[in-house]
Amino acid sequence: MYLAHRHWMALALRGLAPIAGLVVVAGIFVVRLLARQPDFLGRQPAVFDLLVLVLVLVALGFGVWLVYLYFDWRNDFLIVSNKRLIHEDRTLFFSFRYKTIPLDRVQNVNIRSEGLQKFFGYGRIEAQASGLSAPIVFERAVRPAQFQKQAMHEIQREKREQEQLRLKAAVQKRVAPQAPPMLVPSVPIEKSLGSPGKGLAAFFPFEPILVNGVVTWHRHWVALIKNLVAPLLILAGWLAALVLLPRIALFGATITAIFLVVFLGVALFFLWWQIEDWRNDVYMLDPSRVIDVESKPLGLFEDRREASLGAIQNVSASSPNFVAQILGYGNVLIETAGTSGNLTFYTVPNPEQVQRMIFEYVDRFKWNQRERDWNNSLTIVESYVQLYEQLRQPPPPPPPTP
Repeated sequence: MYLAHRHWMALALRGLAPIAGLVVVAGIFVVRLLARQPDFLGRQPAVFDLLVLVLVLVALGFGVWLVYLYFDWRNDFLIVSNKRLIHEDRTLFFSFRYKTIPLDRVQNVNIRSEGLQKFFGYGRIEAQASGLSAPIVFERAVRPAQFQKQAMHEIQREKREQEQLRLKAAVQKRVAPQAPPMLVPSVPIEKSLGSPGKGLAAFFPFEPILVNGVVTWHRHWVALIKNLVAPLLILAGWLAALVLLPRIALFGATITAIFLVVFLGVALFFLWWQIEDWRNDVYMLDPSRVIDVESKPLGLFEDRREASLGAIQNVSASSPNFVAQILGYGNVLIETAGTSGNLTFYTVPNPEQVQRMIFEYVDRFKWNQRERDWNNSLTIVESYVQLYEQLRQPPPPPPPTP
């Protein structure tokens, strides 16, 4: 509905350091050029010597820095959609961060523009969500007053339309039970999710799985590779022992064989343990809760944390570095109003998709919850009308006297 980007002054202020560096390099080059003196034979020294080459490389570095700052400046947006407030912060190819607040959770949108900021037409935008969620802060935004006006308009419209839709659906079911019900918000991303596979796909579930309305994520395969480094090194050590021990004949054949068998058993058990440990760490989303389960094999340890969808204040997705963005994994922070604190899904595949799915489930949960509230209100009204009609009816005539 509206998109705000950073003012050109933000780029100018961030570019002061590389621009100053380019000016210094250019000044040294000019001084170097003017200070050239001919030798005793009258020959002019070469313009491109080692010092000039160094200056060119340094200038190139400052130029790359400026290009990076320019693209980083272009990729920062504050967006008002018809459902939520979104802060999109992309750092070229290296990382990204999406901070979002659903419109019905936004409490206020404040702006500040003073001094030269007001003269140049930019300022600070701060959107505060209900609960304990951190606000969205967007510095040096273009036309902050226009953004505030548009954001508040969409916030009021969204809350008003949602109330009307919920009330209409509840009344329609009471007045005309045979009429088709109002559509409950769907989750389109569910259609792209798969069911549990077979064989290796079932043993290594790298993709999210949808079973009976519950979405399950395992950590990205990068986390599994990190877990397997130590056991694979131990297996490599076993292979080295298998080759070297019989040759050096340090122990007898029987002791060597027993040692190799025990060594192999320990290595394979450690390998199985790490794989099972990765499989046991899951993140789940069902129609009413988000669940974070961390457990160890053989039932030795389990930490299970849950949060109701109604307690979720905000969901943020981030990709911490360039490698994470290329391989498609990141972290999802779920901020709640509960006493148990926030939940974090670490190293999940496609964190943006996880974030969107949680928001869609929250929207559907709120729809159902609000519908129950309207039904309770309508039940009270119906009971009142029935009792009122009973009290308004005239009393029955007295029985005739014999």
